[in-house]
Amino acid sequence: MTFDDDRRIRQRAGSAADVTVDLTGRPDLREVRAAMVEALLPGAEPDDRFGAVLLVVDELVGNAYRHATTPMLLRIGHTPENVLVEVTDGDPVAGAVRVVAMRYGLRLVGQLSLDWGVRTDSRGKVVWALVPVKVYPAEM
Repeated sequence: MTFDDDRRIRQRAGSAADVTVDLTGRPDLREVRAAMVEALLPGAEPDDRFGAVLLVVDELVGNAYRHATTPMLLRIGHTPENVLVEVTDGDPVAGAVRVVAMRYGLRLVGQLSLDWGVRTDSRGKVVWALVPVKVYPAEM
């Protein structure tokens, strides 16, 4: 991914993180999801609009816990249409993510996301996914 691609993705999902969760202490995934839901729906009951986002957060954070030596940060930014999920870890090897993607839950991330990818920076790598916010029709 080039810098221009990264900027384009950020424009589709908002430029600033709405929620940031420190993953260095490996908080329980339930706590991570609760922080995310509270940031996206403050004071409201969770609803189906963010179901895909919750699955993507579980998969990306879970992968960082299982496969990265140093999970670091979860960042989520959103617009009314999309949510950008980014998980940063201290492992600079991006190619391993692509191998895992062929077999496991990253295939689901690909199906739930408009786009996803991996980029490296000076601290390690960032695995990201741009997930559409789904508004389902009311029950008939």
